Amino acid sequence: MAGTFTVTLDLTETPVLLAGGDAEQAEALLAAGARLRVVAPAPGPALAALAEAGRLTLHRRAVLPADLDGVRLCVVALEGAAGEAVAAMARAAGALVSAVAAPPRACRGRASLVGAGPGDPALLTVKAVRALETADVVLYDKLIDPRLLDLAPAAARRIDVGKRCGRHAMSQAAINRLLVAEVRRGGHVVRLKGGDPFVFGRGGEELEALRAAGAAVEVIPGITAALATAARLGLPLTHRGLSRSLHLITAHGREGDVPPHDWRALAAAGGTLAVYMGARTLPRVAEALLAAGMPPATPAIAVENATLPGERRIRRTLADIAAAVAEAAVEGPTLTLIGEVVALAGTEAPAEAARHAA
Repeated sequence: MAGTFTVTLDLTETPVLLAGGDAEQAEALLAAGARLRVVAPAPGPALAALAEAGRLTLHRRAVLPADLDGVRLCVVALEGAAGEAVAAMARAAGALVSAVAAPPRACRGRASLVGAGPGDPALLTVKAVRALETADVVLYDKLIDPRLLDLAPAAARRIDVGKRCGRHAMSQAAINRLLVAEVRRGGHVVRLKGGDPFVFGRGGEELEALRAAGAAVEVIPGITAALATAARLGLPLTHRGLSRSLHLITAHGREGDVPPHDWRALAAAGGTLAVYMGARTLPRVAEALLAAGMPPATPAIAVENATLPGERRIRRTLADIAAAVAEAAVEGPTLTLIGEVVALAGTEAPAEAARHAA
């Protein structure tokens, strides 16, 4: 029986071939300083992203003898006969061979990316309720109403992943890894996200991670904040003669600053602008729109905690909305609507209006 012996290699600027494998294995080799080429018939999105970023060379096919030219180390992450064939090819080419576990190809469970809506539990969709009722584990954001978690079976595990604009207890990469790990354990994994998973919710990244792991994934939409807020205000987001377009933008970029939107195009569109995650950066958003030519008197309204009992409305114009929001010291999720249709908004929340009418 052949023995094994562990050695340590300095891979700085060393040509290395990864046969098969995943982004995690590639990242480890890159961190060690390797000049990495990867040959994999069906690479996952994360591995492809590393190639697109220029960090490695990727070939989407089976390993060929020419792939081993000049290679000092061949890391084989393929199973069965395919892995044995690549290892033999590498040894014949004079390369060192390291066999590692192939990425798991199949998951025993399934996942649902579920939009929880803007906050009011009554706005959860029927399909979302059914997903929660069959969940074995629920990964939920910080601001999810606890009553939604009660819809899951009593035996279902509930994991707070702590996501909130600007304050994350767990990084997105860590959430992705946890999702994959839970699906591999088996059962039905529900990822419960505020609003809609695909509207500034990074649901696309979670979907990619689950697909790369071979998981079956269902996406259940939720009512996004712009739609819910407009409904609360009695404000049509599009309206004949006032607004023929709707633009959803985020005011919170990768580094916490405002992303480089095409402000001139937004100002010239004459539609309704919904600004997500902009409570802290609203001064820069307003400044950019004004500089791009949007009239200072354009109606604007910021709504904190829309659809919830603590909802607050701050109604001004584009010129002074940022200062008013700062003075109000908002803490909850805040959406700002800008455009001529804002002039059509009601002045009271529906419940308040009904109480006063009585």
